[in-house]
Amino acid sequence: MCALRALFWLGLALFEVFANGLAAGQSAPALGAQTATQEASPVSAANAIAFEEFVDLTIRQERRLTDLMRNFKPVVETYIQEEKSNSKLGSSPNGDDYFLSRLDLNVDDSMVRAFVPAGKKENNRATFAAAGFAQALFPDLDHFDRRNYTFEFVRRESLGEVRCAVVDVNPRQTTGNRGFVGRLWVEDQDHNIVRFTGTYTSKATSKRAFHFDSWRLNTVSIIWMPAYVYTEETSPQDSSKHSLRFKAQTRIWGYDLGNAGDHREFAKPLTDTPAWIDPKRHEASQNLSPANTLGKTTYTPEDEVVERLQVAGLMANSGEVDHILETVINNLLISNDLDTAGVRCRVLLTTPLESFVVGRTIVVSRGLLDVLPDEATLAAVLAHELAHIILLHSVGAEYLSEHTLPFSDLKIFASLNFHFDPAQEADADKKGLELFSKSPYKDQLANAGIFLKALEARSSQLPNLLHGRFSNDFGSSHLIGMQALVHSPEHLQTERLDQIPALPLGSRIVVDPWSDRIEMLKSKAAPPLSAAEKMPFEVTPFYPYLKRLNAPDKSHAVTQP
Repeated sequence: MCALRALFWLGLALFEVFANGLAAGQSAPALGAQTATQEASPVSAANAIAFEEFVDLTIRQERRLTDLMRNFKPVVETYIQEEKSNSKLGSSPNGDDYFLSRLDLNVDDSMVRAFVPAGKKENNRATFAAAGFAQALFPDLDHFDRRNYTFEFVRRESLGEVRCAVVDVNPRQTTGNRGFVGRLWVEDQDHNIVRFTGTYTSKATSKRAFHFDSWRLNTVSIIWMPAYVYTEETSPQDSSKHSLRFKAQTRIWGYDLGNAGDHREFAKPLTDTPAWIDPKRHEASQNLSPANTLGKTTYTPEDEVVERLQVAGLMANSGEVDHILETVINNLLISNDLDTAGVRCRVLLTTPLESFVVGRTIVVSRGLLDVLPDEATLAAVLAHELAHIILLHSVGAEYLSEHTLPFSDLKIFASLNFHFDPAQEADADKKGLELFSKSPYKDQLANAGIFLKALEARSSQLPNLLHGRFSNDFGSSHLIGMQALVHSPEHLQTERLDQIPALPLGSRIVVDPWSDRIEMLKSKAAPPLSAAEKMPFEVTPFYPYLKRLNAPDKSHAVTQP
């Protein structure tokens, strides 16, 4: 592993030196000259050569990226919603699918290795395949060159703070017009592709060749890594009215898993009396490996589970969002005059709505945080999980000790199980409602009730979104039991613009694909102008605000419409 990491950083250094050398050339100014010429007069031969040079640099950078990507095995997640026509909303979900895999460009043509689901298989339909969505991370993984494609300059355009050249790409007739067909946005400093849209025409992939919008972020050095893909496909049955067939979000994260986790010292042989440690460089309380201490292990069983999920790339690093959740927990504890200590919160990076407890750690999925409309509804969810801890239902050392044997990351769902039985869930519902009714959020009970009613209304159309991978399904454990919230006097009215029962997926949490750190968007969304714009629990396009890694922070990394 050390040798592989050293090889990667050596390659990265050479990549940066070469690219910086190219950036010092005349390709970008020449392209600018061509732009002015295109607007005023036909393209001259000299300008055509300048654009060809720009294309060559872009092809080289793309080849370097795909070579570097073979050193990574990030997590790639795709959530799909099939759509049906709706007279009031335009369209609404009518089914869903879900894939969670590791991207591995060294295995075979599939490009991905799936995480093994716990118990039953995922409800994936034959129409979709994880590899079909992973394919859209690259315009063409193996054949992106002049021999196979033609390139045509369109215009200059800025994406966020990044100036780009927009280029149309088409497969040559000699290839049978098979390959990527679409448009590239190439940043003008190091000639990286930062965005591309289009589809594939290969007959071999006709069943999975969908129209997509693929985005990259500048995550390390001068490299722009794949981060988001929005896919949308329409049904051509009626050429005058293209009814939406499905839409999907693909997210990539976990590039730097070699440095994941809170502990990260298990390779260091240490002692309980580290007299040799230089106090100017180290603290004696740090870097203690549980495997090498003389007494009890340094970390609790729940710490080990959290660490295991981080190393697998499924849990975000500790940060500000955890503290926000813990503030809500403290509000519940103080208002109920409870002195339960050591309750922590962590965030899963996955989309399916999920919340559970491990010891005294409450885990909430990114997807659930995305769709919660307000703090009161978040408090209702956390009250349910806090009730499990207060009632001593939480999984403890006795259970976790059964899972000390090593298992691969891909089998983590099959190896860790945090389900509660129906009686425990019913007790937690009752206790959670009691905690909520004495909290500062008690006057906003209707908001939480509307969220649960909207979730219940969509539960049959979105089974994969509500299916808990580690724990009870979110619908069955939070909808059926908390009937007091569902029977609140407020009614769900989809046509009311001032009633927001839930937000679209991706509305609140931003993930750094390199470090797995998360950030909560604090800007308030614009009020909807029609009922169709509310889109509770629905997939929406990505619109990242692009900027270079070392640029001043002027905006968040990604926003939704």
